[in-house]
Amino acid sequence: MKRQFTAEEANQLLPTLRERLDGLRQLQTLARRKYEEMRDIREVGYRRDGNLIMRTDYQLAKHEFDQMVARANGILAEINERGCRVTDVELGLVDFPAVLDGEHIYLCWQMDEPEVAFYHGTHEGYTGRRRLPKSGSVPD
Repeated sequence: MKRQFTAEEANQLLPTLRERLDGLRQLQTLARRKYEEMRDIREVGYRRDGNLIMRTDYQLAKHEFDQMVARANGILAEINERGCRVTDVELGLVDFPAVLDGEHIYLCWQMDEPEVAFYHGTHEGYTGRRRLPKSGSVPD
């Protein structure tokens, strides 16, 4: 059974999530740069035997890229194990499964927000966000 969060429980995770999302953003930036480096190396060309001219450089860049991706996947797995899910790394969007008035929803938080204050239906995304009821809490 999937964990259900109250707004208070979700808010308790925010300091850790901010740190992890910041790490993910940094890794994403570095991985993009490394991917561009790999592309540039491939554009240098190939030898007659079909091997890259800068094969060693490419292999090193690919190894570093793979390590970055593995670290990012590890962070995402850690977040998922807590019961929530990252829906957008760049925006810092995280959804927390919850129930509001008997309906399954996602509490929706963006990294620059001080607390969890929005939700959306399970088949809606960020654009369907609505403010939580005034109490700010989601009943268990």
